[in-house]
Parts: sequence; C-alpha cells; structure tokens
Amino acid sequence: MYDKNDIKTMIDGMSISGVLDILSQVCYEKAEDLRNDWQDPDTAREWEKVGRAVGKIKIKADLY
Repeated sequence: MYDKNDIKTMIDGMSISGVLDILSQVCYEKAEDLRNDWQDPDTAREWEKVGRAVGKIKIKADLY
C-alpha cells in the first residue's frame, strides 16, 4: 500500500502538475476499461467527470 510519503516523493520528482496529469489520464483509462470491458457506461461517465476535474486542477497548478 502507498502512503503520503510515496506521494510526496512523486510530487518532488515530477511536480504536482505532472502527478495530476497522470492521475487524469488514469481516470480516463479507467472509464474506457469500464465502458469496453464491463459495459458500464454510467460508472465510466463518473470516472470521466473525475478526469476532467483533475485536469482543471492541473491547469490551475500550471499557473503557479
């Protein structure tokens, strides 16, 4: 299991923007898997919403 120190290390190594970018991509990939492998479009849409929200936070993080 990962803990806060692991996440801190990731942020130190690649920046918060980089971590958020990867997190957003993971959300979209999870949505695609749910849609294609599990035929669950409702949950897939929810994961896409999370991906968009994380992407918006990333854009704000890029401003600082």
